[in-house]
Amino acid sequence: MNCDLMVGVNADVVNSTSKEVYGQLYPQYFTGSQPFDVEGVTFTVSWDVKEAPVFDLTPQAHSEAELRDRLTSGWAAGQVTEAELAEHVAALRASLDGSTFQVRLNLVHVKVDSGDGNPVEEDIAVTVQVQATTSDKGLFSLNPLGATADAPSRVDKIFLDKVVLPNVLEESRKVLSGITLPTPQIPGLSLSAPVPVLRPQRAVAALNLAEHGTPKPPFPDDWPQSPFFALLGRDAVERIAQVATSYLEGKTFPAGDHKDFAGSSAYYKADISIHNVRCEVVWDDVPTVRVHMAVSGSGSAGINWFWGGSTDAFYDLHLEPDPTVTLTLAMSGTTLKATATEVSSFDLKLVPTRGDIVSMIFSWVVDALSSTFGGIVGSALRGVEFPVGAFPAIPIDVEPVHLDATPADLTLSRFGDALALQGDVTVTKR
Repeated sequence: MNCDLMVGVNADVVNSTSKEVYGQLYPQYFTGSQPFDVEGVTFTVSWDVKEAPVFDLTPQAHSEAELRDRLTSGWAAGQVTEAELAEHVAALRASLDGSTFQVRLNLVHVKVDSGDGNPVEEDIAVTVQVQATTSDKGLFSLNPLGATADAPSRVDKIFLDKVVLPNVLEESRKVLSGITLPTPQIPGLSLSAPVPVLRPQRAVAALNLAEHGTPKPPFPDDWPQSPFFALLGRDAVERIAQVATSYLEGKTFPAGDHKDFAGSSAYYKADISIHNVRCEVVWDDVPTVRVHMAVSGSGSAGINWFWGGSTDAFYDLHLEPDPTVTLTLAMSGTTLKATATEVSSFDLKLVPTRGDIVSMIFSWVVDALSSTFGGIVGSALRGVEFPVGAFPAIPIDVEPVHLDATPADLTLSRFGDALALQGDVTVTKR
């Protein structure tokens, strides 16, 4: 995977959402009528989309002839040389290939009425060509390019070309413009604008960490089969882990205890701090995160003698080698959680800075602090959450309908060279 993050849904999710939107918008959208004059006769042309649009997310191939026709019938007609036309065709192909798909309106009822009491009616299918683009605001957007109809047998083609198809295309623009895929907001991560990637029956947004620039093809051909998925590359997982554990940097812990020795009272106390925190992703079947840190501190220890007076000493301390905590990852809802499962072995190095710790309590102090450190290092990382659960709901806003398509029931697994979050999508009213 040559990008840091890919978020996608399959056609089933898109089409179930399409049915929900259609059911709430019909008949405000998807129906209409318009007068149209032909040779002095006024006809009323009506259309009624009787079934929800069906998204065919298979990327469309574009022939040389189609691309040339699209250019020469527009602004470039008669204005460009053959060499310029070839250059424009190549640029248009690069823009369209891999980003266009079809939306099928399989049952459109068309009625043409001249007022003579004998209207002409027919059911036709309309195909809308749609391009997935990235808007100026960095949103993954859908832009209808054109509409065609199956050859009619009863309705004159002029009514389709001049009335029905332009209106269906315009309504498609209104509806599809209300469906955008916002960039996931993962705390602490700055991401590039999304790049649309279409694969058979899947729509995917590819993103990078901002410093890696905009993702470039080639993109993978193999995808998870779940309705919703997010693929996180190694760099993204590592950055998320760094952000999630950054609170440890400079964190301090107090430690201390007292104990009676031969009628005298011994004590120790210390202030312990964690610094130089860094993360490493270990790419096993289910990736784990190793958090390395330096631990050091200072304190004092001594004895209050039973006959009076005390002997006190001050010391610095640190752990060698730097301790490492191993975290296993698991999903909880839409949040990636980490559990501390192992703390590496280490030795406590205690160096007096003023005075000498009385030999009779030295080993007690060292053993107690060593045990304390093990608990501190482990507990500091217990319950860590990596908030990748900010995969946002996909908002669908087409007045008066406001819906959210939200990832749900996510599980965690390895998928190729990525960490995969897979689940379903629920559609709810907002």
